[in-house]
Amino acid sequence: MIPDLGQISSGVAVLVMLGGAGVLVLGAHLLVTAAVALARRARLSPFFIGATIVAVGTSVPELAASLYANLTDREGIALGNVLGSNVANLGLVLGAVALARPIPLKGRSMGRDLLVVVLVGLVPLLALPFDNQLTPWHGVVLLLLLAGYFYWTRQARHDSPPEARPDQPATRTWLIGLGLVLGPVMLVAGSQLFVEGAVVVGRGIGVPETVIGLTVVAFTTSLPELVTSIYAALKGQQELGVGNILGSCIMNVLGILGLVLLFGSIPVDPQIYAVDLPALLIVSVAAVPILVSGGRVIRMEGLLLLLMYLAYVTLLFVLVPGWFPEGPGS
Repeated sequence: MIPDLGQISSGVAVLVMLGGAGVLVLGAHLLVTAAVALARRARLSPFFIGATIVAVGTSVPELAASLYANLTDREGIALGNVLGSNVANLGLVLGAVALARPIPLKGRSMGRDLLVVVLVGLVPLLALPFDNQLTPWHGVVLLLLLAGYFYWTRQARHDSPPEARPDQPATRTWLIGLGLVLGPVMLVAGSQLFVEGAVVVGRGIGVPETVIGLTVVAFTTSLPELVTSIYAALKGQQELGVGNILGSCIMNVLGILGLVLLFGSIPVDPQIYAVDLPALLIVSVAAVPILVSGGRVIRMEGLLLLLMYLAYVTLLFVLVPGWFPEGPGS
């Protein structure tokens, strides 16, 4: 367990954040590489790999950061990280992937998964009848819905299986096992370091913890999705990259938020309802015509998504601290 770093200076906190981010990204690389190698042995479709195995692997940082934040009484970061990561996945990651290389859309499961992404964005509204609290019972429901989602996606596992690559040597079994074990350990340690450093820096400049979770922490925990999806696009595996983005959005809400809620209730503050939930719904709905057009996601559409994400981040840092100076856990 990383000790409380609340007494360190802002300068040292920045170094702690950078070190934690480096450990986090390296751990994600090990885990994702091992998961993809394991999945290829079973000849699963790229979209299924991206939406399930890779999405689980790249979502481990969000799980570690949100769970650690909730257990250390920083509920604002826990919920903010989940919602902010989804905004980053759809705006920043999907936009950057399209800018790197236009995305041909041919997966039959894409429209279904995008519909689920839009629906799970409404989950914070479940707190309204419960005094603006998401409770452990909500967590149980979300995890059951996640199990249903995985059962639903089983039909897509063999759609468009990856082509054989005789020029690519098979990853050794012991390397796959090492990545599956060492990757999550590094992700947890890196996430703890980054959350502690981000809290110190954010408090030093007067930013509420919810805003920290929705921007700085969410961006860094979205780096595995960003790196993995761009790498897949550059290698001609855009279907895997899009599957990773959509699967991670679903995993963040149903899996990560569901699991974190089992350890305690999370309050939903007014900022979530007034700013963050509408932002998530806007970027989700904006992605619908882009991803279900039947053609491809072009660079101009990717730029539009990126601009929407930048507008959201600007709103958080420039206007939100004045509107909502107090947040849960602040």
